[in-house]
Amino acid sequence: MKNQNSLFVVFCLCLTIGIVAVYGVLVGHFNGHQKYEMQISALNEKVEKEQFNNSLLSYQLKDFQQTVAQVLPDNKTLQAKYELNNLASAVRSPASDAAIDLSPVIFERAKKYFTQHSYDKAIKEFNTLLEKYPLTSHSVEAHFFIAESYFLKKDFRSSLATIDDMVTQYPDNDLTGFILLRMGQISEYNNQVDEAAEVYNTVAKNFKNEDLRKQARKLAQSVEFK
Repeated sequence: MKNQNSLFVVFCLCLTIGIVAVYGVLVGHFNGHQKYEMQISALNEKVEKEQFNNSLLSYQLKDFQQTVAQVLPDNKTLQAKYELNNLASAVRSPASDAAIDLSPVIFERAKKYFTQHSYDKAIKEFNTLLEKYPLTSHSVEAHFFIAESYFLKKDFRSSLATIDDMVTQYPDNDLTGFILLRMGQISEYNNQVDEAAEVYNTVAKNFKNEDLRKQARKLAQSVEFK
């Protein structure tokens, strides 16, 4: 009887261990299955999100194409020409003259020609400066050197024309006063002594630069003894 009780206890213990083991396996299986289900669900949500983004992108692309179609001309030849022109414009844009101000470079090159007594080259460069950059800060100086170059070349007619421009555009600038002294000297070369004296006296009275006024008075006095 005692042996039977012992066997029954052992059997119950083994049965209990077996049930616990089976339960553990079943719990692990269902927990793993639940984990996989969560991963699959997350992947499905990701796929749905990607599909939505692709649909939105497709719609935006179609809307963009419709917008472009309204802007471009209907004719295929014109459309191709339109696209080529736009491409050419985009290629040229970074290197356009408007993007880079070369006026200081041209001015210094022209002034170098002047100091080297290459007056024709200097005149050409100063005129190029004024044509390309009419609002350059070197405008007064450019006019002055052009007039002075013509004077030193003894092309008095061209020099006087430039001097007239300076008087019209920059009447109060000191460089205009200095170039007017050249006008007086041109009058002297043409034996127009009275006109020369009038120019010198005008400069002496109307300009504030003291060195300019002294030089004008000195030239006026020299004329009086002729």
